[in-house]
Amino acid sequence: MKVLVIGVLLVALAGCGGSDTKPAAAKMPPAPRAQAAEVVYLYRVQGDDPMPYSVSLRADGTAQVIRGGGHSGFRKLAVELDRADAQRSIRLAEHAPWKKLDGMTVKPGGFGGWDNDVRYMIRRGHQSVTVTADHMPRSIRPLVRNLDAIIDGDTGRETSSSFHGAVTGTIDN
Repeated sequence: MKVLVIGVLLVALAGCGGSDTKPAAAKMPPAPRAQAAEVVYLYRVQGDDPMPYSVSLRADGTAQVIRGGGHSGFRKLAVELDRADAQRSIRLAEHAPWKKLDGMTVKPGGFGGWDNDVRYMIRRGHQSVTVTADHMPRSIRPLVRNLDAIIDGDTGRETSSSFHGAVTGTIDN
């Protein structure tokens, strides 16, 4: 008898709370913000076995930094610069002599050198320059210093970070 009573109660409870109305729609996450235009991009490696680092500085004072790559995976960071640092870096990028430097490259060409020098590929729009730390034109040194500081975490505030594993292709937050 107890079993019968418990069974009836369970069936009754299962039917309670039913409604013909549909559940409220799930709240949609906000749409991702459109990225501001890129002002300048810098790619940095050291020596002939490079572990790359890069930064893309955007017109709104934000930057995307990528540290690492290859078999070890990489970490992608979103960085927000304070107003003064952002304006200084943007101004330096806008006033660099890009036409004069366009197509410049390290000798004997490219990133595969035998030494342990730091190499930079810097791009603004369709113009680029590839230099070494030891043979960098004076006109772009302040810009490279500012972009290096963003990569190294000395300038700006990290707002998000994600790790991308090379072998599994997974993303860990």
